[in-house]
Amino acid sequence: MIKKIRLIVISILLILPLSVLAEEKPNVTTLEATSSTGIIEFNGTTEDGSTAVMCKLYNNKDEEIDLLSIEVRENKFVGTFESVNAGTYSVVCANYDGGEFKKTSVVVNKGFNPKTFDGGISLSILLLSLCTTAMVGTIVYLKRNN
Repeated sequence: MIKKIRLIVISILLILPLSVLAEEKPNVTTLEATSSTGIIEFNGTTEDGSTAVMCKLYNNKDEEIDLLSIEVRENKFVGTFESVNAGTYSVVCANYDGGEFKKTSVVVNKGFNPKTFDGGISLSILLLSLCTTAMVGTIVYLKRNN
């Protein structure tokens, strides 16, 4: 009886892996990246069946900088990593549910330079001039009338 049970258990253990087939995940097939001042734009294509991709940005020390989940439409995806300093980066994308990934490198020549409101300096100078004129005018008026 015990021998039959062992035989059944061993048979199940041998047959079970054969009955579970690994599901193929759609892969990212192409990946390109370009850069402009502080921005990395990338795009790519996937095999049929992919609905989203995960894309990571790595610096030249292989440290993860950013992570994006991007929708796939008609087997194509487009994304942007912003606020990037000058340097060499790697963009790595794979199907959201797994599968093989694609990797590409991109060089950012100029770093991110946030836009500032330089009009604040002009406004400050204008207000200082107006205040100074008002104070001088008040002093002159008070001296003439006293």
